[in-house]
Amino acid sequence: MRKYSIKQNGNNEIIVSFDLNKSSLIFPVLFTSSIAIIVLTQIDIQTLQSQWLSLSVSWLVIGCIVFKDYFEWYKNRNHIITIKEENLYINNKFRCHLYKLKSVNICYINSYNLGWMVYLDIFPDSSHDYTIKQRLHEKEAHEIASTISLFLNRNIKIES
Repeated sequence: MRKYSIKQNGNNEIIVSFDLNKSSLIFPVLFTSSIAIIVLTQIDIQTLQSQWLSLSVSWLVIGCIVFKDYFEWYKNRNHIITIKEENLYINNKFRCHLYKLKSVNICYINSYNLGWMVYLDIFPDSSHDYTIKQRLHEKEAHEIASTISLFLNRNIKIES
């Protein structure tokens, strides 16, 4: 994800939108197409008919792994953060009372999804936290977090 935009509509709404980096789909399309061609040309029809279930499951698993960037973008492409009557709404759904929002957090994920993550820390429980975006560069994470923290009037907390 390279591009994002943040628009503020008045004092009570902010929209964070992410654009899809279409060049990140070139490798997954070529990879899955070449695997499909190799599998279909190397396996005879009887084996293909008897193993269709295992091939289908493996094809789905490979697709989920390889197209992870697209699925993440599709799920998190827009965040409409609204404040109505001291309540926090995200994408027009009630998230929490505004006084329960502790901070806007930035943390580095040192696992499979290398990169920075921006999320809202909601009291009392981390299970209620709301992730804005994962797999960001450090500069992008700080820019997004600072804009959201100014809008919500909360501090930024950087975790390591």
